[in-house]
Amino acid sequence: MSTADQGAARPGRTVGEAAQAALAELFRHADGTVDDDPWPLVREVAGSGDRSAVAPVRAALHRYARERNWYGRDLMAHVLAGLSGAAGFPLLLRTYADALRGEDEDDGERLGMALGVAMRVDRAGCRAVILPLLAGEDPELRRAALWALRGVFESPDLETLRAALADPEPAVRRAALHALPRVDHDPLAYELVVAALRDPDAEARRHAVLLLAWSAPPAVVDHLVPLAADPVPYVRSSVGEALGRRAAGSDRVPVAAATLRGLLADDGPSVRAGAIRGLGLLGGPLDALAARIDDPDWWVRATLAEVLAVALPRWPPARPLLARLAGDANPTVRATATRALHAPA
Repeated sequence: MSTADQGAARPGRTVGEAAQAALAELFRHADGTVDDDPWPLVREVAGSGDRSAVAPVRAALHRYARERNWYGRDLMAHVLAGLSGAAGFPLLLRTYADALRGEDEDDGERLGMALGVAMRVDRAGCRAVILPLLAGEDPELRRAALWALRGVFESPDLETLRAALADPEPAVRRAALHALPRVDHDPLAYELVVAALRDPDAEARRHAVLLLAWSAPPAVVDHLVPLAADPVPYVRSSVGEALGRRAAGSDRVPVAAATLRGLLADDGPSVRAGAIRGLGLLGGPLDALAARIDDPDWWVRATLAEVLAVALPRWPPARPLLARLAGDANPTVRATATRALHAPA
């Protein structure tokens, strides 16, 4: 039985007493003196409604952030989000902004999840906190507010995001891209993401490709094709799968296929792997993939085996290619190909 279950199982306790005991145990987790799953305790305290726990949780959040104890900070952030909702949101947002300006090993992912919890508890209250910060002078706090805007987005916010996408700071533009609604839900969002394909920041261009890859209309292929010549390999690597997904079943198949065949010869292994996946998604003949059967990178050959395995039921010429890959020097490639060859028809 976990420590949280043991605490909850003790008879005669009020809800407040149980929450305080769980919080004390949670502090031990955060300080590293207990090695167990802390999340049942987080849920217990966060859902207790015990207002007397708010002050010690806020104090602990400040302390752990100051001490760069990201684990403890994130645990307290989730507790505060559940206990306080919008009342704790300003502190959570400032803490997230500090994470953005901090160390590389602190990605703030768990902290961002805590912001999401608070926004679900009190959407309107959190939105009232976010909106004034979108025009603030603190760049990291503005980025944090833009990131959080996605959780409380309303249609008038598109003009704010349009302005942010023209900001001179690349990190602000990337945060604005994150906040946009799905491109198939709003025509203006689609236009803004397409425009971001020409952003001078490579990470913004890559993010725009990924946003378009899952829900844009087939016509987006015309905008994606030029990025096959992007100077940055990780941008080119994102294009392959996006072209395959958006062109499949449309009149853009020929231009997408030609572009993907060109990417098969790219110097970057991740670009070649993306082109293989893209051609697999198009659904047509895969003869061009034979050129990568002896690719020098085993990861590319493994990707080839995966794509051929999926295509085998509809494209019989995949079988001899898989047979060659079943004798590959790399065990992952061999296993993937062999499994496909022996799968039931």
